[in-house]
Amino acid sequence: MPANTPAAPGAGERPPREPLPADIVARSALPLHAQAGNEKLAEPELWDRMAGYRVVCLGEQHDSPQHHYAQRRSIEELSRRNAEKQQAFAVGFEMWQTPYQPALSSFVAGESTEEKFLADSEYRDRWGFDFALYRPLLEVAREQHLPALALNAPRELTRKISRNGMASLEAGDKAQLPELDLANAQHRAYFDKAMSGHPVSPGMPKPDDMYAVQVVWDETMADTAAHWLQSAGPSSRLVVVAGSGHCHQSAIPARLSRRLGEPVLSTTAVLASKLGELEPEDRYDWLLVLDDSAAPAP
Repeated sequence: MPANTPAAPGAGERPPREPLPADIVARSALPLHAQAGNEKLAEPELWDRMAGYRVVCLGEQHDSPQHHYAQRRSIEELSRRNAEKQQAFAVGFEMWQTPYQPALSSFVAGESTEEKFLADSEYRDRWGFDFALYRPLLEVAREQHLPALALNAPRELTRKISRNGMASLEAGDKAQLPELDLANAQHRAYFDKAMSGHPVSPGMPKPDDMYAVQVVWDETMADTAAHWLQSAGPSSRLVVVAGSGHCHQSAIPARLSRRLGEPVLSTTAVLASKLGELEPEDRYDWLLVLDDSAAPAP
């Protein structure tokens, strides 16, 4: 899906593909810098300034190995800086739902094999993008002894909302919901614009129900992240790895900032060749720009 589309597709919507090379992220390395408004931030100033934020949301296009390279570099650099200051640091993931935290923790701790982890977390069914795109992010968490957090809402809950709306939820379902802000005008306008290229056909969820699911995703990830930060102490730091739509200023960042009472850095990776495709409503504090001007195909 396009990088600015909020909702990730279901696993069943992606056609089968040939497996990606195991080193696809490493071979997709490109020079990068940050664009912060009109300011260009080169390394290492980029990492030094990013490390000044307690939380950074690293947006991605899910199937882009270049975007995952930018995320891995960010995690490596921030982990090193936080270790020097002896600050607790974790990585949170959209890709794993909260009930699968034990499977994620076990794998990152080196206590389970990859195949067991993929089975225990139902990864292929619940997410489905080639694991070669995400393995390097979990590897750096393991190498740096970082907690990995399963941030997202259970699919069973969001599926009920998409099919029958919020009003259909029973008491047990409602107990799983965090505090929800369904009235953020900026976020709703961004969502509606992004979804305008995906016409609603008969049998599909209603637009209001689709939007409710988007908010439940964002609020659940923000709430799960906030709980870890509060338990880890005031000097703790966190990186959130999520789709670009979830790292939009009005999505996870605004909802996490509401809970923490402090700013959250909204970023997304973007190829330099794609900068012209960004729209005014694609609002991020920073863009992590990958220079693909002379890049060979991975």
